[in-house]
Amino acid sequence: MKRFRVSSLIVLVLVFTVNLTAFQQAPLQHVKGANLNIVTSLSIVADFAAQIGKGAFTVQSIVTGTENPHIYEPTPSEIELVANADLFIRFGIAGLEPWVDAVLLANPNVKVLTLVTQSMLRYDPLIEALNPHVWMDPTIVKTMVAKIYEEIITLDPANSATYLSNKEAYLAKLDALLAQINATRLTLQNLKVVVHHPSMMYLLDLLGVERVAIIEEHEGEEPSPEHIADVVDKIITKNVSLIINQPQLDEKQVAEIARDTNIKIAELTPLLDVPDVEGFVLAQGSIITSYIKMIEYDLIALKNPHEPPKIGDVVSFWFLIALNGSGFLAISILVIVVRYRHKEDLPHV
Repeated sequence: MKRFRVSSLIVLVLVFTVNLTAFQQAPLQHVKGANLNIVTSLSIVADFAAQIGKGAFTVQSIVTGTENPHIYEPTPSEIELVANADLFIRFGIAGLEPWVDAVLLANPNVKVLTLVTQSMLRYDPLIEALNPHVWMDPTIVKTMVAKIYEEIITLDPANSATYLSNKEAYLAKLDALLAQINATRLTLQNLKVVVHHPSMMYLLDLLGVERVAIIEEHEGEEPSPEHIADVVDKIITKNVSLIINQPQLDEKQVAEIARDTNIKIAELTPLLDVPDVEGFVLAQGSIITSYIKMIEYDLIALKNPHEPPKIGDVVSFWFLIALNGSGFLAISILVIVVRYRHKEDLPHV
């Protein structure tokens, strides 16, 4: 909480510094015939808008997929970018883009399109709250794309035919993506997973994959030893076969749990601008820059998990426990609690 307050204060200071100059200038208006200046909060939103604007305008995003949007702090130049936009598009999900409200508060004349409505959100039992990662469901994305189209044609009616054609073409691609998801679902029957972060709920629900537990206990905080022990317990007793991690998060703890329980790791991403390390949908190492390629990547990555990185030739303690049955489970949990408490006591570098 203290970190969030400090971050918010920094954003506010930057916002008002930028606006000392902005208030002295006349408000910017879109010039008929000129390209629209569209700015978005996240790169995924930018991709949606860019699909509508093909051949008519380009889009700039504040946060890319390599950064954590939950704790991002915009630079003065990025704040100015928002201030000068013809349209700023955001998801509008509480906690996902916390910096946005401060920026818009100081720039009340910026035209804003909010994509997410309360009715889109579903309750997530793993976090005991509404899950904000609605864009992982292409059905919901189709609604977002339609909203962007309606807003764009009011700003630039002269190019409405181009925007309509682009929208229809992209919606058809999203329908094809949903067909891929349904086909993949048939290959993942009875799959149980543990997730690092709750970002994959909507996609995994479409795939019929059961999420048994979540490693992240609270956003941005290390999970307690007791929580980790509970996760390990569920992996062993519920026959979980893999952990889902994402490249925006540290894999160290995930790898340790996977080694200790002898299960694999699947690297899925909820954001763009990450490399396709294995070459699943692009040339190996190429950057994933489109929503459709991102979901296609996630579908393949889920079916191709990797072994956790090894540390020496140590035989997995948890694997031996699993082989010997659940009679040792209480002792197992006690051991892992002690081990993680010891880690917490070590000095942080």
